[in-house]
Amino acid sequence: MNAETTDPHDHHGSHRGWVRAGGQRGRWLEPFLLLSMSDGETYGGALIAELNGLCLAPNGVDVGMVYRTLREFEADGLVVSQWVADEGAPRRTYCLTDAGMRELAEWTEVMRERARLTEAFLERAGEPVAGVTEQQPPGGA
Repeated sequence: MNAETTDPHDHHGSHRGWVRAGGQRGRWLEPFLLLSMSDGETYGGALIAELNGLCLAPNGVDVGMVYRTLREFEADGLVVSQWVADEGAPRRTYCLTDAGMRELAEWTEVMRERARLTEAFLERAGEPVAGVTEQQPPGGA
């Protein structure tokens, strides 16, 4: 249990649900953005392509939300960015800081717990209902 709280269900502090306290963004965006940056420096377009490749949103991720989240990450000290003008148009690259790596580690624990809960749900959903020997299709048989 988190030492900062007395809630027995709050095992992850700021990651109480899927989004940091006060956050309104999609349930998967923050952890997957952090994970996508964990291999080193990258840029927004590559992050968006990776997120879309994972099918995080049915119609693609909200590009504006991705860039707002990256700015929030930078303001929170989780990433640093810089403009790079190698070939073609300049673009901003992003890189996780040590604090960003710690945040990713926290999200990893959250996702492990979610995986455990999801597995428990799926196991339970696959079990026959107590007292019923055979499930009937809707409308009876």
